[in-house]
Amino acid sequence: MGIQSLLSPRSIAIVGASEKVGPGYNAFKALEFVGFDGPIHLVNPKSPELFGRRTFASLDDIAGPVDAVFVAVQADAVLGVARVAAKKGAGALAILSSGFGETEDGVAVQRELAAICETAGMAVCGPNCLGLLNFQGKSALFGTSLPDKVARGGIAAIVQSGSVGIALLNSARGLGLSHLITTGNEAVTSASDYIEAIIDDPAVTTILVFAEQIKKPAAFMQALRRARAAGKPVVVLKSGRSQSGKAAVMAHTGAVAGSDEACDAALLASGAIQVHSLDDLIETALLASKIGLRPRGARLGGLSLSGGEIALVLDAAEDIGVAFAPLDTAKDSVKRLLPPFAHLSNPLDLTWAGLYDPSVAQGCAEAIASQGDVGMLVLLQDAPSGLGAQQAGRYSRLLEAVGQGAAAAGTPLVALSNVSDQPHLLLQETADRLNVPYLRGTRVGLAAIANYLKWAAPAPSLGAQPNSVRPRARLNLPDGRLAAEHEARQALKDYGISGPPEQFVATVEEAAAAAEALGFPVVLKGIVENLIHKSDAGLVKVGLNSADDVRREATQMTRAADRLDGRLLGFLVQRKMSAVCEIFVGCRVDPDFGPLVAVGAGGVQVELYKDVAVRLAPLDPEGARQAIAATRVAKLLAGFRGAAPADVDAVARTVSAVSRFIADHSDHISEVEINPLAVMAGNQGCVALDCVLIPRQ
Repeated sequence: MGIQSLLSPRSIAIVGASEKVGPGYNAFKALEFVGFDGPIHLVNPKSPELFGRRTFASLDDIAGPVDAVFVAVQADAVLGVARVAAKKGAGALAILSSGFGETEDGVAVQRELAAICETAGMAVCGPNCLGLLNFQGKSALFGTSLPDKVARGGIAAIVQSGSVGIALLNSARGLGLSHLITTGNEAVTSASDYIEAIIDDPAVTTILVFAEQIKKPAAFMQALRRARAAGKPVVVLKSGRSQSGKAAVMAHTGAVAGSDEACDAALLASGAIQVHSLDDLIETALLASKIGLRPRGARLGGLSLSGGEIALVLDAAEDIGVAFAPLDTAKDSVKRLLPPFAHLSNPLDLTWAGLYDPSVAQGCAEAIASQGDVGMLVLLQDAPSGLGAQQAGRYSRLLEAVGQGAAAAGTPLVALSNVSDQPHLLLQETADRLNVPYLRGTRVGLAAIANYLKWAAPAPSLGAQPNSVRPRARLNLPDGRLAAEHEARQALKDYGISGPPEQFVATVEEAAAAAEALGFPVVLKGIVENLIHKSDAGLVKVGLNSADDVRREATQMTRAADRLDGRLLGFLVQRKMSAVCEIFVGCRVDPDFGPLVAVGAGGVQVELYKDVAVRLAPLDPEGARQAIAATRVAKLLAGFRGAAPADVDAVARTVSAVSRFIADHSDHISEVEINPLAVMAGNQGCVALDCVLIPRQ
């Protein structure tokens, strides 16, 4: 497709050009605004001249080539324009018109539009969009009004919503934009295509994405990975998050690893920075685009003029998950610089001495920023726009002094105002001159810092190593019904997953005999055809201590099974296992993002608490360990309140093995679940107490 014809067209036609304020007017004014110097062709059959230029009745009447066409006509005329543009060899269309895939009646028309453009190799921005702006390349296919001034810089904003595009374009946050691309319905050209096209552009340092729906998920993930490899942060805000997954859910896994969780896992695996609000999107993109140096670690150094605000910052930092390094090598230097009453901690209260003596602020900043465990220095300094000139001047000199100290230590500096007011003009000018991001709002600012620190850290292990993947084992599953628990566990055996000592039997007396052979206490399960949640139907009894107990419960299970739709296949008798804790491991195949694995708190309450980490499959054991660490159940595994630590290594190996199983068999299996997985103490391993396999059909 001719995506470069969208981003950097050699010539442009505006179909629906007009001197009346509206899209056709705005499209021409946008070209003037960015300084486009190529041929501009105005198409309007009713006006022989517009803006002092000759017009054309149709695209057909333009003698020379047309590289890109901005389309501002009614939806019913768009297909005709597309056909003529294709015949003329145009490379791209930007279609503002609505009434396509976003409406029930327009779906078929959008398919026809896509067919025309794809056959001709034309890229399409939209339909149902505002178009795009390339400030660095001085081109525009844009249909709404522009502010008097737009800050230019390295942020390429790719947004599906025109309203979000307008908000970014008119924001007073000083976002330096290289591009603004509103993608609309993405009938032909998707966000992934735009990302791929701008990754290698030296004018682009940071990419910002707002997506209502991720089209071409595999291509989108690949584009994110390539941006990550190129060292260009991609900040993604995905809207439309719901409580339910797309797939029909039979086991627990789909309920705790739905479409939203799948998208989150894909963004994590692809190296994107995911945020959840427009404020987070703006502040994180601002930080990523303006910070000059990469942090050398994940801990912060902090400076402030207020002990009270330091406490607020520490409260928020703990919630958000960012840590300030304790004062160590900096302590003696700071002590010499500050008055005797100063409280020596990090963040550091500079007191009046740091405010009135720039050398004190500079020295403290350099000392803290030089600590080996400080990756980023943060000046916690409010900068409300209503500051008086005297105070603004003092704060500006403070920022400059701290900036000099951070620069001497070779540590990146970020300024953070605890109030979300737009920073005072003088302080903003000072920050811009020093190339220091000035964030606003304690929680939003700290979240932006946390987001960037995670991105700047070495990429976590998120996939299986090639030499860890075994040859794919053949699946032997029953025809015409779901695999019973013991059959599912047998299918996982080749991946190193084992269950408790057990026997599957057909009758009540055989169950009693099996229990005596295994040794008491035992667990008894009634296996009913196609029944997954056995405990809900009264078909699981734990801790039976005699053959008579087994006979009694098996008899009751026989009666309970008679009331169910499926037939009773038999009884599963298992030796009762003693575990440190029981957890959940599940996998499913997402229709967009492929195989997923989820791990977390297990049992019947897994859907209630949803204490799970979801990742793309397959995972290697180290990636599995990191997923486990992201859950609250990790505290139980580590030995909570004096309990024995569990075999976390065995859990990681099991999670990795199940993730490889679903990746190997995703063409045949839609879900696999171990719930619970009993985890033993020390290095005694873990045991799959219950297993479920759901076939694709």
